[in-house]
Amino acid sequence: MYRKSACVGIILLGWVMAMSRCTHPEQTQLQALRQQVQKLQDTLAFIRAHYKPGLGELMTTIQYNHGKLWFAGIKHNWPLASFEIGEIRETAQTAQEIETDRPEVKDIPMLYPALDSVQAAVQAQDEARFKKAFSFLTTTCNNCHKANHFAFNIIAIPTAPPATNQQYGPSSSQ
Repeated sequence: MYRKSACVGIILLGWVMAMSRCTHPEQTQLQALRQQVQKLQDTLAFIRAHYKPGLGELMTTIQYNHGKLWFAGIKHNWPLASFEIGEIRETAQTAQEIETDRPEVKDIPMLYPALDSVQAAVQAQDEARFKKAFSFLTTTCNNCHKANHFAFNIIAIPTAPPATNQQYGPSSSQ
């Protein structure tokens, strides 16, 4: 009897080992997905390590959003104006995070009170207040440039949209 159960035990052990080596389709798919995720994470880490926009690129992005903000505000597209304020703020914060070796970055926070003023005007949906706050924002940009020896880079209230393929007024569904 002992021999019989030992044989059965050995057979069961062999069967368990053989089955553990078999892969189920779900396990194969799971492993493939894990490999894809790892490859994407590696690619993202590479991009983060090797791509770093310069301060000029970030400021150009802010200037572009500044122009779009103006046209959204004067056309009373308040959701778009609010969005552009968020884009300016996000880009300014990105500059602070990645351009830590640039001394002029220390003055970026001077933009935030001006952005807050524009945001308050946008929330109030008040065009006159918006224009005044936008002028304050523009002056703040120029004051920052002056303080950092970039006075030659003068920002102005735009006279033409920076992107002509965008509707700045509110849509009929707003």
